[in-house]
Amino acid sequence: MGQLKHPYAHKFIAASILLSTSLLSGCAAVTAISAIPGALYGVVSDQFSSIEVSFPHSMRATLAAVQHSLQTMRLDIDILEIQESGGYGIAFNDQKLSGEITLRKQTERLTTVSIQAKFMTREESVEQAIIKLMETTLKKQPTVASFELNAYHDLRAKPTNKSKHLGWFRPGAMLDAKMSNTAGWLAIKLPSGSKAFLKGEITSQ
Repeated sequence: MGQLKHPYAHKFIAASILLSTSLLSGCAAVTAISAIPGALYGVVSDQFSSIEVSFPHSMRATLAAVQHSLQTMRLDIDILEIQESGGYGIAFNDQKLSGEITLRKQTERLTTVSIQAKFMTREESVEQAIIKLMETTLKKQPTVASFELNAYHDLRAKPTNKSKHLGWFRPGAMLDAKMSNTAGWLAIKLPSGSKAFLKGEITSQ
């Protein structure tokens, strides 16, 4: 796959935290993510403009194309939020740049995508590159293509497994995570600005 190279050397200083999560099998697992200062996944839409394009494809196909395109650029989706409108909010961060992508369903065969990427300032070239890769991917990907969720864990509306499911997060991602008032649960900020909870605990390395 192709790779987009960025001329950035700066890296965020992050404090490591370990999240103890449960797999579908019920076995305990230790999942590492990093806590970053500030809320990277909430400021882009407030301070920067975005590029917006509509694709003549379903939400499912477009979401799969977003994931594939970011992976081609060596970027990973850290948060996938299920939004009230029926669309999705996406956050990504690779220590060099961060960004958000919003998918809105116009019709069954028309999806609008908004992309915002930044490293200190807005990176329009990155936004354009994502759009170009999506266009190529949508032309070639199988009609059954869908978002791969195998490596993701659930996000909840409250610090309980029985609360509303709000989306997914990627173990190993850099997230602005904070301790919640419930033991064993952490709170994070979603791309929409809402709060979500994930099961885990902060420990020192």
